[in-house]
Amino acid sequence: MGDKKRTVLAAVIIAVVLAAVLYSFFLNLFAPTPELVLADPDAARSEEPGGEQSGQAGGVPVEVTPQTVQALVAYLNRYESYRRTVTAEYFFRGQPAGTVTGQVWADDGWLRTSLTLSTGVVEHAVVGDGTLWLWQDQGQAVYSGPAGDRAADLSQRLPTYEDVLLLDQGDITAAGYEEREDQPCVYVEARTELGYTERYWISVDSGLLVAAETEKDGQVVYAMAARDVVSPLDETQGIFVLPDGTVLH
Repeated sequence: MGDKKRTVLAAVIIAVVLAAVLYSFFLNLFAPTPELVLADPDAARSEEPGGEQSGQAGGVPVEVTPQTVQALVAYLNRYESYRRTVTAEYFFRGQPAGTVTGQVWADDGWLRTSLTLSTGVVEHAVVGDGTLWLWQDQGQAVYSGPAGDRAADLSQRLPTYEDVLLLDQGDITAAGYEEREDQPCVYVEARTELGYTERYWISVDSGLLVAAETEKDGQVVYAMAARDVVSPLDETQGIFVLPDGTVLH
């Protein structure tokens, strides 16, 4: 296959993938546990009666409400090194319309995803150092280009932190602490201009999105769940590598 045909093929692959991603993102993101305590920057380390430091900094209990949840989300930090399994399901008129499952690896600002689409196609993506690399199992053609701020989340079929932070506060209808996937989470629910209800659960411990769903007219059209989180990442060899053997990280 000539260079021109390879370029066209790569462009078609990325166009199809990005179209699928954008289709699923009428969403936003969110989720973290019963009373979260944030560090108080004005609090000094306390001392025990014997003069020893307790080792615990002062804190400010945070009540999660539609008015405070965005500030809380902005405060949270996600794990920088981990691996996990993600599943995203799509529905049409209440019936399953497709499922994406895959593995995610993250380390020091780099992220790799290997997702199996409903068609059986396996899609790989690496995001790091401001660049996105994308390829499929069926060929060696690799698309590469600038990575936007949301590329790491989009490559996982996930909403992003930016989506939640950009919500109009008036669209947030509920917020609080809930347990999801056996993890304490912050829960956020919002109503969009298009009439979608979006719900997000973010782990307080990891700062990662644990679950999300989008509902339209009382029916779920998108549902996402993540599980089996291991942090820090226990293996990087062979993960951040292109099909030609180029080691990116």
